[in-house]
Amino acid sequence: MSGIRQPIRIGNASGAIGDGIDQIYRLAKSGEVDAITADYLAEFNLAWKAIELQTAPDLGYETNFLDQLAWENGEAARLVAANGIKIVHNGGALNPAGLARRVSQYLDELGLSGVKVCWVTGDNVTDKVRHGLLGEIHHLDSIGSELDLSSSELLTANVYTGCAGIVQALEAGADIVICGRCCDASPVMGLATWWHAWKPDEFDRLAGSLMGGHLIECGAYVTGGNYCGAAEIPRLHHVGYPIGEIDHDGTVVITKPRGTNGLISVDTCKAQLLYEIQGFYYLNADCIADIQGCELLQLAPNKVQLRGVKGLPPPSTAKLAVCLLGGYQAELSSFAAGLDTDFKFELFKRQLLGSIDSSKFTIFSIEKYGTAGNDPRSQKQSTVQFRVFIQAAHKEAIRDFKKAIFYNGMQGYCGLHLSMDWRTLEPRPYVRYVPALVSQDLIALQLHFVNSATTINVPPGQTSKYLKSIPRQPNYEPKRCPQDSGLLDTVTRPLGDLVFARSGDKGGNANVGFWVRDAASWPWLRVFMTTQKLIDLLADDWDDRCNVERCEFERIWAVHFVVKGILQEGVSSSSILDGFAKSFGEFLRARHVALPVTLLQLEEDRRRQGCLTYREGKL
Repeated sequence: MSGIRQPIRIGNASGAIGDGIDQIYRLAKSGEVDAITADYLAEFNLAWKAIELQTAPDLGYETNFLDQLAWENGEAARLVAANGIKIVHNGGALNPAGLARRVSQYLDELGLSGVKVCWVTGDNVTDKVRHGLLGEIHHLDSIGSELDLSSSELLTANVYTGCAGIVQALEAGADIVICGRCCDASPVMGLATWWHAWKPDEFDRLAGSLMGGHLIECGAYVTGGNYCGAAEIPRLHHVGYPIGEIDHDGTVVITKPRGTNGLISVDTCKAQLLYEIQGFYYLNADCIADIQGCELLQLAPNKVQLRGVKGLPPPSTAKLAVCLLGGYQAELSSFAAGLDTDFKFELFKRQLLGSIDSSKFTIFSIEKYGTAGNDPRSQKQSTVQFRVFIQAAHKEAIRDFKKAIFYNGMQGYCGLHLSMDWRTLEPRPYVRYVPALVSQDLIALQLHFVNSATTINVPPGQTSKYLKSIPRQPNYEPKRCPQDSGLLDTVTRPLGDLVFARSGDKGGNANVGFWVRDAASWPWLRVFMTTQKLIDLLADDWDDRCNVERCEFERIWAVHFVVKGILQEGVSSSSILDGFAKSFGEFLRARHVALPVTLLQLEEDRRRQGCLTYREGKL
């Protein structure tokens, strides 16, 4: 390709396993897209696919893509083929070859044999890690902490790979490219790079596509899902999925198919921009995006431009997702109603702990959720949950726990009743997730086309292009004290009455970004939301073993935090009910603080007008 082309329109059809079942069809039919991407993998999927492969060696991939192609009796696949739409995604997981062959077989059954299906390998380095062939491997969050990964507990090790393999596959004529554990944004970056014929060192352009991929990779999240301002969005169901328009200079516009439900606004885009980031620098295998100066501009209804992203060369290391078999776990919930629920909780806890050998367990967590209402009008208003979560190296300890539950049942607190799904008491394996780093120059990819014996090798990147030293994420407090804000007239209200937030997880860390919607509120937010204020808001959930990194995004009026270690080892093994940290920000928004009356009035007026505007269909 040569010359300047029009922006490539890339739709996203999935943000997680089981998501967007109808979205390939809808994007291909009415999205007017050039390409479609999808994200099926989270930090726990690969381990379960490794366990699946032990008994079903022909699986190991995410089947959701097949269901999407088959929507409307295969009409989704027919539309993709008829419109010449390219598809790139990571649904291959641990067996991209198996999924590629299944896809090709299905297309042949529909009479679409002209669609070329390719898969990319090289991300799965399990055997190399097991035999020590990749040198020293260090924990991502503990610099200098070398990991011993030679044990039989290793299930899988997968590198977050870049877009070079995708680009070469498209250049070789592939219509559908199926990857394993590539970076979340690599499908978007690969498509944009191929479309615009970017060179590997055009880092500003690559960084723009990286953040465009970040905005659309979670599908409905940027069109209204998981958004704390959802009360302003009409028809928050069957929403349109996002489309990223990426221009030749890396500028990104986020939109969605015309006439679909949901909303694309500056605030839905802010929410997704701040989701699961680490600070100013978004690291990727092909570049580093510097987003400290990023801006979001509403160009038109359901059309938002992202600009101000700068690019840096990539780091010399890539992220390595390591999954280990951790042992066995089980859980059960007991419920209490009415009076004295604190006493009932302590009695329940003492009885259980007095009936087991705690040394057999690596985790024995008993937590109370909820508060019984005062003068409740129904039993559900008076009921609280006592959740027991346990982990152990051996199944026998789980069985001891089950015996302890039944032993104490009849001598328990008044009104004791249990969840009736006894399957949760059976020992089931759990996975330990360890984020690590591996040298990029040791990772080579290969391309394979269905019905072709030829393998195309994609060599590692040139060492000279990598940054010698990765920029450290900034960590600083506001330059002024809260007392300097000059807004003395306050009222005690939930923080969320003024402030928006979005939170997420990265391994054992939670991130949360807070933002305001009026320039007048920004000076207050940046001086109010200190690290100590965050710790105060976390209250009983704060753990002194954690540490916090804080920075500010001045052009989008946001303060961002990473709380390291608060999710234990991450969702695949955490005893925390919300191991994904999805509700982390919503809990903090519910905390009562002193809010400036004048700023609160501005936001209340905006929300009233917002509800009216959106419901009238003006945005």
